[in-house]
Amino acid sequence: MTTAFVLSGGCSLGAIQVGMLQALADQQITPDLLVGTSAGALNAAFVAGHGPARADIDRLAEVWAGLRVRSLFPIDPRLALHALHGGGSALCSDRGLRRLVRSQLSFARLEDAPIPVHVVTTDLLTGREVVLAAGDATSAILASCAIPGVFPAVSHRGLTLVDGGLADNTAVSAAVAAGAETIYVLPAGFACALRTPPHSPIAAAAQALTSTMAAGDPAIISGSS
Repeated sequence: MTTAFVLSGGCSLGAIQVGMLQALADQQITPDLLVGTSAGALNAAFVAGHGPARADIDRLAEVWAGLRVRSLFPIDPRLALHALHGGGSALCSDRGLRRLVRSQLSFARLEDAPIPVHVVTTDLLTGREVVLAAGDATSAILASCAIPGVFPAVSHRGLTLVDGGLADNTAVSAAVAAGAETIYVLPAGFACALRTPPHSPIAAAAQALTSTMAAGDPAIISGSS
């Protein structure tokens, strides 16, 4: 029997999944397959490389506890100015996120992960889901986390890929397509109860994305590289 963990996106709320992973580890429930979207892709890749035991998940908790917004969302004045003049589409560099991904990945290519991991992205031009199961792991995760307007899109085999939550935030269909018979869904939720409106373009974009995710998933197609 193939057991899959499906980890949804949710920006910083991806930290919530750590507690779910700890609970599963305490029950000695382990995955044969991991499917991750956006922040869920970060968590899925960590578990795929380091393992699903409680001690491994506790290490993931430490990673989340050490994250700071400014390190992950560094507004680059040059990029912002370039974007305002029509020469770019992102306010932030992805260097902080790239540094985080590379520091925690234990494999270079998705197909080399000790536990198979599929990363969900969105084709920016069509809005369709693209599931990556092979290829450069860092690029795949950066694509899955590329909030439009905030982080640069990632080019992949002629496609322009962005945050997977736009197409399929909770990619149960990808797990089913891969042959999973038992599926545990680890939702990150969404920030639905803000007391005041977002005060920055980045916060507004993140709130808009999570609200879109919560509104329901559009039609889906699956792909791999």
